[in-house]
Amino acid sequence: MKMPVLPLFRYSSRSLLLAAVLTAAVLGGAGCSSSGASADPSSSSPPASSAATPQPSPSPEQSEAVKALKQAETAAKSLKNYYFKMDLTQHLTGESADSNSNVTVNSNGRVETSPLKLDQQVKSVIDEDTYDLRAILTPDAYYMYDKDLEGWSRTTKSDTAEMVKTLSDFQVDPDQALLDVQALGDGLRLEGDKITFEGNGAEAKAFLEKVLESTLGLSGLEQKVQDSIKLGSLKVEIVLDPVKRWPTSYRIDSTMTIEYEAGKPSTLKQTFWGTYSKPNAAEPVVVPAAAKDAPEIDSDVSGDDSE
Repeated sequence: MKMPVLPLFRYSSRSLLLAAVLTAAVLGGAGCSSSGASADPSSSSPPASSAATPQPSPSPEQSEAVKALKQAETAAKSLKNYYFKMDLTQHLTGESADSNSNVTVNSNGRVETSPLKLDQQVKSVIDEDTYDLRAILTPDAYYMYDKDLEGWSRTTKSDTAEMVKTLSDFQVDPDQALLDVQALGDGLRLEGDKITFEGNGAEAKAFLEKVLESTLGLSGLEQKVQDSIKLGSLKVEIVLDPVKRWPTSYRIDSTMTIEYEAGKPSTLKQTFWGTYSKPNAAEPVVVPAAAKDAPEIDSDVSGDDSE
């Protein structure tokens, strides 16, 4: 049995956005992925010699923000379950109206962190097409209920492990997401219970690449398309609980250009935001009997390019 139509969408000059979101939205929506994300090129550099130029000391403002993020990271490790709401919007504009595209993904549900389980409702609007799905992820399988098909389908355990790589850390691993935010470095600021960042340097580009792994399927794009991405601006906002210090919400706004066709840059504006609620008080994730008995699906999304 083939996977229902949603994840089978292919990239084209107009609808470039989202074979990945169509698959990942069902699972994780968007955001930073701890697995399969593009690595910071500096991470593979040889160790600096003793003669290397010393790095400048962080500013007091950055130090205060990083301290708050470390507290939040520690607090987030105590989250065993929670409810979430996560939204994504993407607006692509190119040289002509035919190359424009708009995507909105709204999801809400609950997460158990260990072992990882997820139950969510996802509504996606891609240009004029709307998709409404329920998705449940467990260590053994990924289940999807398509309201149009009025039935459940499920993946094999091995395919499920691959699909987990599309999940956003902001959705299922908040402490790792907060660790990634710390790497933004200079530009981080603490304002009461809110941590902010604004910039477009190397650290911002590396952070954006992780975001794009799950919102745009970055590693699945041709290398020349990946290399064409130029960051215009990145803004990050994290709000912490005033007492427990774990995160309660996040927002990531970015603007960039990307060339799906060489010499023809398009502008992509993306907003990704979400909230956490009822920490350690969410109902358990339960797989319906009908889902457990559902036929296994073919997870190959390569398809053909005839459309």
